Amino acid sequence: MSRLIFWALRLAGALYRRFAIRIATRLHKAALAQVGARTRFQAGVRFDRPAAVEIGADCIFWRGVHAPAEGQSPALRIGDRVQVNQGVLLDMTGGLTLGDDVLISEDAVLYTHDHGLDPHSTPRAMPKDIGRGAWIGMRAIVLPQCQRIGAGAVIGAGAVVTRNIPVGAIVAGNPARVIGQRSPREVAA
Repeated sequence: MSRLIFWALRLAGALYRRFAIRIATRLHKAALAQVGARTRFQAGVRFDRPAAVEIGADCIFWRGVHAPAEGQSPALRIGDRVQVNQGVLLDMTGGLTLGDDVLISEDAVLYTHDHGLDPHSTPRAMPKDIGRGAWIGMRAIVLPQCQRIGAGAVIGAGAVVTRNIPVGAIVAGNPARVIGQRSPREVAA
């Protein structure tokens, strides 16, 4: 009997998740400036300025993704086949661009503005561009001073990125430092 209850609950949960994804996806497609074909959103994804968000095709956004915005000209542009995992913060205040095939792991934080030493000051926009095929590891923090992560770069889990990262670089640590380099074939894939 307990096995039957277990499977009934699993089935009910799966049906609920599918229904929630369909509803959340329809709501985001109606609200955002642009959403490409086959892009999906789990319930609990939030964009503070939906009219400033453009998303390509075949992307997936897991629950808990939040894209806050301060100031007058926020922008978030996301390419095709991008995956943003649960709990990610994508600050779009200064303008954030994610190239095609970018992967952002759980609980990563990307900032695009700075307040200097006064938390009540007007935010200073610092646009950020994440190159095609980059992978940002779990709980990595990309500070506003880093305005470019090159194509195919890998940011290690828990890294604190304070400066621009070259194409194909593998970085880790606090502050993040280059610890390796991907081959040109890996970067191009």
